[in-house]
Amino acid sequence: MQGRTKFQRVISAAQRQLPALLALSFFANLLLLVSSVYMIQVFDRVLSSGSVHTLIWLSAMAVAATVVYGLIEQSRRKMLTRIGSWVELELSPEVLKRAMRARLATGSELASIGDVSDVRGFLGGDAILAWLDAPWTPIFIGLIWIIHPMLGAVAVIGAVVLFAIAVLNDVLTRRQQIANTGKVRQEHAAVRSFFDNAETISALGMEAAVVNRWAERQKSARSDGLALADTNTRLYNLSRVIRLGLQIMIIGVGASLVVAAEMTSGSMIASSLILGRALAPVERSIVSWRSWTAYKAARARLTELFSHRFEVDATILPRPRGALTVEGVGYVTPESRTPVLKRVSFALKPGEVCGIIGPSGSGKSTLCKLITGAYQASVGTIRLDSVDVSQWDSELRGPFVGYLPQHVDLLPGTVAENIARMKGGKDEEIIAAARAAQAHDMILALPDGYDTMLGDGRILLSGGQKQRIGLARALYQMPALVVLDEPASNLDGDGEIALMGVLKALKDRKITTIIVAHQPNMLRWADKVLIVKDGSSAAFGPRDEILKRLIHPAASEKEVREPVRFQSRRGGAKSDG
Repeated sequence: MQGRTKFQRVISAAQRQLPALLALSFFANLLLLVSSVYMIQVFDRVLSSGSVHTLIWLSAMAVAATVVYGLIEQSRRKMLTRIGSWVELELSPEVLKRAMRARLATGSELASIGDVSDVRGFLGGDAILAWLDAPWTPIFIGLIWIIHPMLGAVAVIGAVVLFAIAVLNDVLTRRQQIANTGKVRQEHAAVRSFFDNAETISALGMEAAVVNRWAERQKSARSDGLALADTNTRLYNLSRVIRLGLQIMIIGVGASLVVAAEMTSGSMIASSLILGRALAPVERSIVSWRSWTAYKAARARLTELFSHRFEVDATILPRPRGALTVEGVGYVTPESRTPVLKRVSFALKPGEVCGIIGPSGSGKSTLCKLITGAYQASVGTIRLDSVDVSQWDSELRGPFVGYLPQHVDLLPGTVAENIARMKGGKDEEIIAAARAAQAHDMILALPDGYDTMLGDGRILLSGGQKQRIGLARALYQMPALVVLDEPASNLDGDGEIALMGVLKALKDRKITTIIVAHQPNMLRWADKVLIVKDGSSAAFGPRDEILKRLIHPAASEKEVREPVRFQSRRGGAKSDG
């Protein structure tokens, strides 16, 4: 039987605190009756007997009970706050990790940190108090019935009406709430995208168009949100009016019973107070319904996120030698189901350097992401030595793989932390990686050198500087496989010369290297060349042979259409087509 997910375990642990919360709620609601009992005693005993001594002792006991109620209520709220905070701390790291993996695997956001916040907001907020106090509503109504059945009938009718309003509130707002939450998240994502592309937006004079477009979409989302809030407010105000009316009604009915000598004036006042306590959870649930709806939706999304199995083999394997085998690999985008790669096959021996060339949009960058394990192949396998990279835990595989993407994004933190892949590496290893990338002098020229803070607009780096720091990150701890996707795209002349020295050093170190390049000089140190065209491997073989085919295509047209074959590690001949 499959074990429970971490989400289920965390929620189960939170639910195990329910008995203690119910016990606190029992005493808190019991002590809420103090004012009603005090009222009965004052009206029926003190005023009729004129005993000041009795009044003093009754008042002292009522004050003491009220203080105890305050302490219990504080304990209950503090306990809920701690539960909500603990749930958030336990779930947030795992949700963040799973959300990133889900994004790569499915192309969509199954859940997010916002869902964890919604769960914490419900479990640690006032909303759940309505549910904890709800079992006391029939008990309080029962007490009113004991005081007098006619008052009890009024309380029952009022409770039924308020409960119907709560149900109506759910029916009218549930779908709107879910849809509006989705729109608000889209707007927040759009804002983040605007900040990420601020330079392009400013350079092309797109500010007004972008802001106006966002404002129109936000206006639609806010309009829906206002309609939702108006519905919720109307029903809440209606419930308040009904509750106040019921309290007036119960005093009026009680007064007629007092005149008829069927009950005392103290019981009449106490009945009104008890009715307010009885209907308070129902009224509060209408206010907190939005939090409850958000909690249910968030819990459903988190359950789906944790139901997917993203875990892979966590066995600690030895450092690979660098042999790479790509066998019949194809990739279909999860969002559009469009094939980006159809059938790509090639193999590299440990220490070989392979250049990948081909027209734009042919799938070269996607192939790099598949080789590094960022994407998972739809068909076929990619093996580093004999291990399927898609079945190798990224935390364990990562130190053996270096990857420089086409568009380098550095994370908030220092230059050193980015080079060390945010793992707090040793200074000598960080500096060694920077020297290997020939970026050491460039980094020292930054305002604070390796301690220069990046991200959040603290310092703006050029594309070339980002690329060289990204290259140092790829070379950190000298991995067995290095994948460079157009590493010279943002480099100047000096940067390209430095990059050529890096490629030579990688070849001398016998590190298996893959270079996606458009310039022929980037292939200077390549042993093999792979041509990718229309998502397939059009040709693969020794560099000089492939480049000769490109220079004299007519002389070898048949060979280009029928790529060379290679011997796989399994011993069978595989076609590169």
